[in-house]
Amino acid sequence: MRIFNKGKKTNKSTTNKTNKKINKKKSKNVVTNASKKIQENGLKPTKNTKTKNIDIGQTLETNDIYLPHKKNKVPESKSRPVIVVDKIKNPKGESEFAVVLGSTKDTANTTRYGKYGIKYYRHNIEVVDNENKPIKQNDKFSVTEKSTKLPVSEAKKIKDEVINHTRFSSENRRKYSEFQNRYKKSKG
Repeated sequence: MRIFNKGKKTNKSTTNKTNKKINKKKSKNVVTNASKKIQENGLKPTKNTKTKNIDIGQTLETNDIYLPHKKNKVPESKSRPVIVVDKIKNPKGESEFAVVLGSTKDTANTTRYGKYGIKYYRHNIEVVDNENKPIKQNDKFSVTEKSTKLPVSEAKKIKDEVINHTRFSSENRRKYSEFQNRYKKSKG
């Protein structure tokens, strides 16, 4: 099909190609202009942060406000370690974790540990964050300089203790089984 452009006959296919080239140049300029504005204003552009491979026994740092809590009770903004006791892969290939909370105080629902920078651990296992989303390595749960690595055997002992030998065992078993069966297909 021929179209007229300022008195010249041209093919539609050649004009489309030139328009695409022009649009690509414009989009590149827009991206660079946006990044320049971000740098001028002192804002940090989003980084492509590569997640570190986290194994069972690794400790992550989090804040209490990112952990599940009652809706009417807002926790203090306090940093705490969490111990990764199990992990699974979601369909996207990302790791999701089951964690046990670390503590610095001896209360009725804690067990003394005293190794690897963790004084006590709580008798609760958590598999979701405060927004009911799976626990993943992100801004809420991150590896920091304080993070340590426990031996896998120690992490398994802690998991066994929390799931089978505490006051909250039945609730912890329910959460853990939901965590393990999260992406398994049903037979129905």
